[in-house]
Amino acid sequence: MLVDVIGFIAGFLSAVSLIPQLVKSYRTRSLDDISLTALLVILAATGLWTVYGILINSLPLIVTDGFLFLVDLGIVILKIKSTLTKKQ
Repeated sequence: MLVDVIGFIAGFLSAVSLIPQLVKSYRTRSLDDISLTALLVILAATGLWTVYGILINSLPLIVTDGFLFLVDLGIVILKIKSTLTKKQ
């Protein structure tokens, strides 16, 4: 029980850490200083952590890394749209 609580807290803090970046990126539409490569690595890592959580049946990993995956995916989408818009 305590292990799950610690897992949820750690995962929650990780998940919310990118929300300010997502909001700022959405508002300013400026993602020039953000590396797409780094974002894709983070996306892959959180995706794999989510799959790992499913495989070991760990609710804290599934919920928090699944959420973090979605937040990172949002930033990746904004980055790609920003990059494509600037090339036009």
